[in-house]
Amino acid sequence: MRSVISDAVTRTLGAVVLLSACTCTTTRTSKSNETTPLRAFADTQNIQCPSAMPAYDPTPAQIERDEIFTLLAYAVVRKDWQTKRGPSSRGYNIGSVLVDSEDNIVCWARNSVGVTGNKTQHGEVRIMTNYLGNVPATSLPGYKLYTTLEPCAMCSGMMTLQSVALTVYGQTDPGFGDALERLELDSTSCGGYRPYPRAVISVPSTTNARKTLDEEYAKVTRGGITKWLASQTAKGIYDDAYQDFISYDVKYRENGPILEAAHAFLDAVPDSYTAIPYTNSCPPQ
Repeated sequence: MRSVISDAVTRTLGAVVLLSACTCTTTRTSKSNETTPLRAFADTQNIQCPSAMPAYDPTPAQIERDEIFTLLAYAVVRKDWQTKRGPSSRGYNIGSVLVDSEDNIVCWARNSVGVTGNKTQHGEVRIMTNYLGNVPATSLPGYKLYTTLEPCAMCSGMMTLQSVALTVYGQTDPGFGDALERLELDSTSCGGYRPYPRAVISVPSTTNARKTLDEEYAKVTRGGITKWLASQTAKGIYDDAYQDFISYDVKYRENGPILEAAHAFLDAVPDSYTAIPYTNSCPPQ
């Protein structure tokens, strides 16, 4: 037993020494102006590792489309808002919409871990599983996934393996976020690993709702983010996001039909739990 413990300690100390000696450079293309636990750790240890995540440089018209799709994701969640957690609820107030490479909205999903009794049933997992089960495709290259909460490691891994191009999230998750960024860290200079292939760009939404959600959750001192998302404060922000969606005024003419399609899409989304497989607006008929 002592030799096993000794070997483990040796490996741990070796890793610490190796990390302390690492001086490569880091680039956080998606959140370069934000402080995160990952970045704070790297700064204190003088460890900086480059990221293979491609930069996101959208046009102003694409930024507007990203806002429309994110506001739609908020509205999908609001349509079946849960006031409590546990097996008697559908799940957490988190949801997603999927958009193809031509900016057509093709699917929706909401977190359903409560009603299914299955902790894998996050919105992102459900949206990819259901959509791929309904169309003659095996992966999602060029697709964009708009989700109300920053993806966790499970959902990030699935998006990576399915070749999703981009995810835009409507709230930062300080505890379980940065998963896609971690997959793209290059730690080979420190004796670590190469970035995972099929990088998915991950960026925070530019909507006012995302900024307000982040600011309000930062004030929380007890309880996790999923518990807070059942609060009246969160509900109020989602109500405001819905109003922003309904009253959204496009600046770019080409986005007018996209906004109209988003409004029609929301009307067709059910207001209660829907079991997989479902074809209601996934894809639209």
